[in-house]
Amino acid sequence: MAVIKNIRQLKNAGVLAERKATTPSLELKRYTLFYGFNGAGKSTLSRLFSSLQHGARHDRLPENCTFEIELDDGTKLSAPKNLTGLEKQVCVFNQDFIAENLRWDSGAANPIFYIGADQAEAAELLKAKETTLPTAKAVRDGEAKVVAEREKSFAEFKRLRARDVSERLRQAARYEAQQLVADFKAGATDDDKLSDADLDAASTTSQRSDAPAKVAPIEVPVDGLLGAIRAAHELAPKTIGGVMVADLETFPDMVPWVRQGHEFHVDHDLKNCLHCGEEIPKARRDLLASAFDDKLATFITAVGTAVDGAVETTQQLDLAIAAIPAAAQLSAEFQPTFEAAASALSAALTDWRPLLAAAAKALGDRKTRPTTPNTPALPTLEEIEARIGHLAKMRDAANAVIMQHAAMVDDFNYHQQAARGAIRRHFVAINRGAFDTHQTSIAVAGKKHDEAVTAVDTLEGEIKALRMKVQEHGKAAEKINALVRSYLGHGELTIVAVEEGYELHRHGALVTGPPSEGEKTAIALCYFLSTLEAEDRKLKDLIVVIDDPVSSLDTKAMNYACSLVRNRLDKAAQVIVFTHNQHCLNEFRKHWKSKARATPPTGRLLFLDVTLPEATKARTSTIIELPKQLREYDSEYHFLFQKVLQFEQAGGAYFDYAFLMPNVLRRVLEVFLAFKVPRDGAYADKIATVCDRYKALDQDRLNALERLSQVESHSDNIDDLISQSSMTIEESRDANAALVYLMHTVDPDHLADLRKYCAP
Repeated sequence: MAVIKNIRQLKNAGVLAERKATTPSLELKRYTLFYGFNGAGKSTLSRLFSSLQHGARHDRLPENCTFEIELDDGTKLSAPKNLTGLEKQVCVFNQDFIAENLRWDSGAANPIFYIGADQAEAAELLKAKETTLPTAKAVRDGEAKVVAEREKSFAEFKRLRARDVSERLRQAARYEAQQLVADFKAGATDDDKLSDADLDAASTTSQRSDAPAKVAPIEVPVDGLLGAIRAAHELAPKTIGGVMVADLETFPDMVPWVRQGHEFHVDHDLKNCLHCGEEIPKARRDLLASAFDDKLATFITAVGTAVDGAVETTQQLDLAIAAIPAAAQLSAEFQPTFEAAASALSAALTDWRPLLAAAAKALGDRKTRPTTPNTPALPTLEEIEARIGHLAKMRDAANAVIMQHAAMVDDFNYHQQAARGAIRRHFVAINRGAFDTHQTSIAVAGKKHDEAVTAVDTLEGEIKALRMKVQEHGKAAEKINALVRSYLGHGELTIVAVEEGYELHRHGALVTGPPSEGEKTAIALCYFLSTLEAEDRKLKDLIVVIDDPVSSLDTKAMNYACSLVRNRLDKAAQVIVFTHNQHCLNEFRKHWKSKARATPPTGRLLFLDVTLPEATKARTSTIIELPKQLREYDSEYHFLFQKVLQFEQAGGAYFDYAFLMPNVLRRVLEVFLAFKVPRDGAYADKIATVCDRYKALDQDRLNALERLSQVESHSDNIDDLISQSSMTIEESRDANAALVYLMHTVDPDHLADLRKYCAP
C-alpha cells in the first residue's frame, strides 16, 4: 500500500519554512524520525498528518495554511479541499489526540471498539458496506462538483449576457445578472428579436442623455411644378393668328422692340420716327395699333408671368432638394426608414429638374419671340399629374417619419424606456435556448447529486446500525490494562469499561484527582496503541504518527516507551516519530540508523533546524538531514560545539543561530566542566577551581563566562535551546570567545579533536 513520501508544498504553517514543488523531497521512509527542539514545529507537522486522518484540515492549523502531501505511488493530497482517502489508514498520537479522548479531570476516556467474534456475519456485512462507502462518497462529491461546475458555467453565462445588455443600455444603473433572470422569467418571443439595425437604433436611443432636436417638414413646390408645366403646354405652342403685321411675322424677334417703340411714339404724340426721322403715316400707325391690341398684350403678359413662375419654382425645387435633412438628424430607430424615404424623395425631385428646365426654356423662348409658337418636349399633362401625385406621396412618406420623430421628441422618456425594454426582450429572445439548457443541465445534475447524497446517508445509517450491533469495547480495556501494567511495572492503575466508554481506577476505585504526568503519558500511549487495531483495522495497513511519546518520563520509563513504540509498530506500513528529547532520539536512532543506511533505505533521520534569518528576523524551521554530530554520537556535545565553531567563524557578521547561542554555550560549558571538575557545584565555583589549577588562565578573559553562568540556568538536556535569553549578541560573542579560550588553555588536545570532528 502507499505511504507518505513527501510534504511537497507548505505555506503559512507557523514557524515551519515554506516548501514548494521545487524544494528537494523529504523522501520519508517506512521508519522516519523527526528530531527538533521545543517550538521547532513538530506539533504543526503532526497536525498536517492528522488532517489526513480526519479527511479535512486540522482546526488548530492556521486558517490560511495550505499544504500538499505526496504518497510514494504519486498520489497527492492537498489542503484545504482534497484530503480524503487515508482516513482509515493514518493514526496520529499527539496532544490533540489525548485531549480528544482522555478526560483526566473526571478519570474517563472514550470507548475503543473491537468487532465481536459472535457477530461475524454482521461484521462481514459491515466491512462490505464500509468498503463501498468511499466510492459512494466519491460519487456524491463528484456529482457535487458537476453541480458546482454547471452553476459556475450558468453564472458566467448570466454575467456575460448581462454585460452584453448593459453595454447596449448604457444607463446609469448597471444592468446585473439578477435583472437578466427576472427578464427571462417575464419572457419574450421570436417577435421580440431585433435586426442589427433596429438593435443599434434602440441602443442609441437608450444611451441618449436627453431628447434629440425636432426636424422641420420638407416643403415641395408641387403646385408650382404643375403650374409651370401646364403653362408651357398651353402658352408655348399657342398661335397668335392674323393680328400680326406681315413684317413682324417675318421678323418675330423685333416684336417687343417695335411694340415698345410704337407705344413710346403714341404716348409722346410723335409724328416722325425717332429712328429714321421719316414721318409715320397714319395708315402705318393704325396697322401697328391693331397689331398690338389688348389680346396680344394679355398673351405676352401671361407668358412673362409663366416665365417668372418657372424661375421661382426652379429655385424652390433646388431649395427643397437641399432642405432634405440627413438621416442622422433623426432618432436612430427612424433613420433607416427615413433614409429610404428621403432617398426616394430626392430622386423624385431630381427627376423634375429637366422637366422644369424644359418648360422654363419653352416659356422663355416664347417670351422673347411672342409671335413664334414652340412645342416643348414634355410628357402629357396626364403623365405630369401622375408624376405630381407620386412626388406628393414621396414627400408625405418622408414627412411622416419626421412627424414620428417629432412625436418621439415630445414624449422622449416613454420612448427611451420602450427602447430599453425592446433591447432586454431581444436578448431574452435570442438567448432563451441557452438559458433553458443551463437550467435543465443544473436540474439534472442536482437530481443526481441529491440521489448520491441520499445513497451516502443511507449507507452511513446502515453502517452505524451495523457497527452498534457488532462493536464491543470491553476487549480494549483488557489490552490497555496489560500495556499499562507492563509499562508502569504495577497494576495499581486500571481501565474499566463502562457503558459510555472507560473509567480510570486506582486500587479498584475511580481515581480522585489527575494521575501524575508520567502516568498520564503511560496511559495515553497505551490507550493509543490499543486503538490501532480497533474497528477491524490491520496494523500492516496503517501509517502511524507519534508526536512526543516520552513526555515527563524518567529514563527507565522513557526507554520502555521507546521500546514499546518500536516493537508494537514494527509491522506497520509506516511509522513517523517526532521527538524533542535527546534520549528518545538515541533510542530510535540506534535501531533505525542501519535502516537509513540500507540499500534501498527503509529509514530516514531528519532534523528541524531553527534559524533566525537576517532577511526576515523571524524564527524559521527547516527540515534537513539529521546532522552528523547528532546521528553518530549519543551526546549532543559534538553538535553543540559545532555551533560554537560556526559562531567563532562568523566573527562580527550576522549569525542565523545567534539567538540560541547562550543556551548552547551554557550546555557546552556545563559538559566540559563536568569532566574537568567532576563534582556538584555552580559554574562560578568550577571556573574558579579550574583557574586555581591552571595559573596561565587570564581571569579577566573569563568574565563573560561568569555572566553566562548568571543568566543561563542549569539543565541536563537541550530541549529548551530555542528559548529566549537576556544576553545580547555582543555578550554571546564574548562568552563564545571566552569558552574557546578556556578549553584551549585547560585541554588543548581536547579542543583540537573537537575542531577536527566538529568542523563546520
